Amino acid sequence: MEKNITDILNVLDDRDNPSQREIAKETGISLGLVNTLIKKCAKKGLVKIERLNARNIKYILTPAGIKEKTEKTLNYIKKSYRAVKEIEARVLKLVEENKKEEKNIYLYEANREESEILDLIETIFKGNNIDYEVIYDPKELDSLNSEEDILYHWDLETDFSGLDEVNIFRY
Repeated sequence: MEKNITDILNVLDDRDNPSQREIAKETGISLGLVNTLIKKCAKKGLVKIERLNARNIKYILTPAGIKEKTEKTLNYIKKSYRAVKEIEARVLKLVEENKKEEKNIYLYEANREESEILDLIETIFKGNNIDYEVIYDPKELDSLNSEEDILYHWDLETDFSGLDEVNIFRY
C-alpha cells in the first residue's frame, strides 16, 4: 500500500494535473484504489484536492507530500544500495571459494533484454580483475566442461545438470 502511495505521489509530482484515470494507467493501480489512496493522501496532508469545476479536480502535492516522496525515494535508494553491496560480497565470496580450483568462469544470462544482474556482476568482476566470459545462448552451455569450467548464474528455469554451477541467489 505504501508503494502505491509513493507511485501516486511520483505521478502527481511529475505530471501536470493528471486525472485519476491517467494516474491509474501510469501506476498500474486500479481506478478505485487510486481514488481511495488519493483520499488517504489528502487526509494525511500529502495532497491538496482542488475542485476546478463540477467535473474536474486538481491534485496538488503539498510540502508534506514532497517530503514524504523524497523520504521514500531515499529509503528505496538506501535499500537498493545495501542489496547491491550484499550481492557483491556474496559473489566475491563465491569467487574466493572457487579460486583454488582454477576454473574458467562463465556467466550465463538467458535474457539480453533484462540484463541488470549481468551488468552488476560484470561490474563486480571488472572492478576486482576477475576473468570471465558471458554465455547468452543455452546451446553454448553444452561446450562447458565441469572439470575446467564453472558457471555463475541467477536463472531459476534452466537445467544446469552436469555442470559445475553456482546460482548466486541460492548461495
